[in-house]
This record gives sequence, C-alpha cells and structure tokens, in this order.
Amino acid sequence: MQWHNVFRNQQRWNWHLVLYFFNVFLVVYGYGLRGDSFQAAKLFRTGLVVVSLAGILLAQGQIKYIFNQGKNWVLYGFVGLNVVVLPFSVEVSRSFGRILSWIPFLIYTNYFIVYLFRHYAKDEAKIKLLQIFSLIYFYPVAVMLFTGVAFQSENVYGQYVGAYKANIIGWSCTMFVVMSFDLYANLPMSRWLRYLFFLTSFVVLWAIVLTGSRSSYAGLAVSSLVLVTRSRIISTYLKIGASICIIAFAYYIVASPDSVVNLRAKYANIRRQRGEVRFKLAQEAFKVFSEYPNVLITGFGFDGFRAGLERYAGVRTELASHNSYLEVLFSGGILCFLFFLIFYAINAFLKYLRFDSQYFIFLPALMIIPYFESNLNAGQFLFFPWMTFMFYYIHVSSLQFPVEEMAVSKKKIRIGE
Repeated sequence: MQWHNVFRNQQRWNWHLVLYFFNVFLVVYGYGLRGDSFQAAKLFRTGLVVVSLAGILLAQGQIKYIFNQGKNWVLYGFVGLNVVVLPFSVEVSRSFGRILSWIPFLIYTNYFIVYLFRHYAKDEAKIKLLQIFSLIYFYPVAVMLFTGVAFQSENVYGQYVGAYKANIIGWSCTMFVVMSFDLYANLPMSRWLRYLFFLTSFVVLWAIVLTGSRSSYAGLAVSSLVLVTRSRIISTYLKIGASICIIAFAYYIVASPDSVVNLRAKYANIRRQRGEVRFKLAQEAFKVFSEYPNVLITGFGFDGFRAGLERYAGVRTELASHNSYLEVLFSGGILCFLFFLIFYAINAFLKYLRFDSQYFIFLPALMIIPYFESNLNAGQFLFFPWMTFMFYYIHVSSLQFPVEEMAVSKKKIRIGE
C-alpha cells in the first residue's frame, strides 16, 4: 500500500533496488507460466541474477568487499558444507547442476543485504524490503481480485485461480497483508489510503479463508498474536479490532458447514485411513538415517530427496519433502542442517524478537509458511523473502548505520577534537 519512493534513495533512482525487484518478481510471475515460457523465464532469471550480483560487487570498487564484510562467513560456511557433501550425493551430476544454479542466487541475496547496509540504516533497509515484497506479492493478489474469487462464498481449495493454484494465492495474500500492515504501522499514510488499506485487507483475509491454506492460517495466527501481545506502536483499539476480525474469520471457517476447513476435514479422514503421504515420506527418510548413519552425515544430495528415498528405501514418489527446513537436512545432512538452523533460522528469530517484534509482525508468517512448503531452491515461491530476511538478521546489529553516515560521524568527531 505504501510504495512511494520505493526505488529511490534521496530522490535518486537506485537501480540495485530495481534489479532486485525484477529478480523477485520473475520468480512470482514464473509460477503462472508453463512449458517453454517457464523455461525461458527461468533462463532469463538466472542471467539477470548474475548481472545483478556483478553490478553490486563492481559498484563497491574493492575486491576485498567479497570476503571481509563481517558475517559473510555464514554464507560461505553454508555453501561450503553443501559442497563438501556433494560427492556423496545419490545423483552427483544432478545435485551438482542444482547446487550450481542455486549458489548465485544465494550469494546475490547475501550481498544485496550487505549493499543495503552500506547505504541505509537498518530500519530503512527493512522498510525498503517490505515495500518491494508487498508490491511484488500484490500481483497474485490482484489476479485473485480480478477473477472475483474474493467476492464469493464458495471455497477454492485445490483449484486454480487464474494461473495460480489456491495455496499460492493464500501465501501471496498472507505476505501482502502482514507486510502491508507493517508499512501502515511504520510509515505515514494519508486518511484515504488508510481506509483503502483496511478495505483491501478485509477482502484479502476473506480470500485466505477461501483458499484453505493451512500454512497461511498458521502464519496469520502467530503474526496476529505478536501484534496483540508485543506491538508498541498500534493502539489498543486497533488491536481489539484486528482481534475481532481474525476471531470472526476463525469462527466462520470452524463453524460453517460450507467452509473449507470442513472440506479439508473430510480429506483428513481419508488421509488418516490411508496415511498422510508427506508424513510417511518423511518417516521413510528418517528411517534411512537410522539405518545408514553415514547418510545422516552427508544427506541425499542437494535436491535429492526423491532419489534418496528410491535408492535407500525403495520408495518411488514424485512428491518433494514440502518442508524447507527438512529439505536442508535431507539435502546436506545433519551438520548442514544444524548450521542452517543455528545461524540462519534461530538467529533470525532471536534478533527479530529482540529488535523488531514490538514494531513489525511480518517474520512469524514468513518463517512458518516454509515449514509447509519447500523454498530452498532459488525458483521456489518464497525463496527470496525467506532467505533475504534471514541474511538481513545475520548482518544486522542493534546500531546499524550506512557506511557513508558513519564516515561523516567520524569526520565530525575528528573536527571536534
């Protein structure tokens, strides 16, 4: 909602922000493509990220910028662990190709954050990211609005909405709502824009109800809990209003016989009889780890979940793990998983809790949704926001100022002496 000057830095266009926008947008847009169009977009996306990374590194003017930026060792440690176990992959050539196409995106995401912190204070950088992501994920929301889904009472669980599946619409709506709310809470907004924000949010929340996305429900619930219990900048009246709205939607999806939750309950009964496929596949993977301790150390190889199950458990499946955190474990083994868990996920949660949970609500939803879906690969729907904010919290400190501002401050001190 608040996208004014999103690509500007002191009234000048910042082309690195523009390039980052297109890198993220191409992933979201690509989810609506099929066949040759999808492959062409994928190839263009890879080329664009390489050009964008080169632009950031060359703009600094010093090659030492690549390695001496404080916490970059967290990036190279994670990449290094994945590379070390690569020779033990079930399908070495395939894992090599997948990791080779993944590394530039991961490195670019890291250095984009480093670049932001060289030019913006920590809250300014965070606001820029929220503006970019809310603008990008509004695109599937707009598709949903134009198709009229948000203005009906019939659920769309398991269906396509335009070119997107319903769960993707649910994730987009969730990202848009929580990030736009943070912009509403932390940026000045005219009265008519506030009214438009609340109207749009109400419609989008109803659309989330209709999609039946469990991850969206869970993410919104925890973000709402943070809003009610931690927020310092939202009035009590707004907290009460938001709580009533969420409770009303929750009551509908539980009590109404036509709600998507009751529809899903029927599927859940079937799943209980047959067994939840994703859960059973994860059980098989853990059984492999218990029977082959060496595989626990090395994993199945990058993006090798299905190949690993077929090799070690005799299970053939077309399903992925559908859990971004377990995907790290299955791909790179226990050491890679612990490294990622401690320095990426837990670090992000603790720093968010300490510095941002009283002012922003975006992170709970952003960390919960990947638990229900794979987002480790660069082309997956929430890879960029998920990874970008983890790198944000890797590099952030309690007193984060742009390099230029720090240089001016030091100069003033010297003059004062």
